[in-house]
Formats: sequence, structure tokens, C-alpha cells
Amino acid sequence: MATLKGVVMLFAHRPSCIKRLLIIEDDPLTAFDNEHTLKASGYEIVATVDSGEAAVAIMAAEPIDAVVLDLGLAGHMSGREVARLARDRGVAVLLVTGQCPADAEEIAVACLGKPHSASALVGALRAVETMTCKNQAPRKVAGLTTFWRPAAA
Repeated sequence: MATLKGVVMLFAHRPSCIKRLLIIEDDPLTAFDNEHTLKASGYEIVATVDSGEAAVAIMAAEPIDAVVLDLGLAGHMSGREVARLARDRGVAVLLVTGQCPADAEEIAVACLGKPHSASALVGALRAVETMTCKNQAPRKVAGLTTFWRPAAA
């Protein structure tokens, strides 16, 4: 139990290794909803972009812990290319797309199907945290497919 200026808090925000997010979504309303939901859940949104080219520029300039990535993007780069680049840089990849592709396990930690609820998005990111930060199997989240493999000890 924690206290804050005389107020007793029964539940404190837990620390996480995933704090800084990059949202890559070409639909403006979906991007806005995702950003609002994730900010309200305590994540820092480094940027929200609609193209692979913009995403790569942000990843080169800013430390990013995870990307929330739609596969269909504006610009010339595909979502798969962005996912591979992020993965190769050690950035956790959560695909959020209409249909998880057959090769999703090769490019992402997890895939959340659209449409989804705000709680499913937050739950999906927490599942990614559990897999990447704690090396544990995540809790089930509606619409989420995970590709967790325990890391060698």
C-alpha cells in the first residue's frame, strides 16, 4: 500500500520495461483512439505516424520500447518491413491489424485483431510486457495471438 500526499492508494502503477511507444497506423481515427487509450494507461507516446518511412525516422532518432503497428500503411514501406526493422533493433512489435498474417510469428511478439476494445489494446500491451520483460507466458486477451517462447536461461 502506498501513500501520496495523505491519500492511501490501494493499487499503485507497476513499473514496466515498456514505457515509450511508437504507434504506426494509417487510419487517423484509429490512431487517435489508440494514442488516447495508451496515454491514459500510463504509456508515453513518442509519436504517432501513418507511414513506414516516418516510423523508421522516429526509431532512428528516439529510444522506443515497443511499436503498435498496423500492417497497412501509407507510403512505400510495408508494415512487415517496419516490423522486421523494429525487431532487429530489439524493439517489441505488437501487430494490430484486421487479420494476423501467416508470418506474424516471424515479425512480432503478438498480434491483436481489429476491431478491438480499448481494454483489449491495453491488455495486449501488458501481455507483450509480460513476455518481453518477465519472460513469462501472458494472460489470455480476447482477440490476441501471442508468439511467446521462453528465453534460454
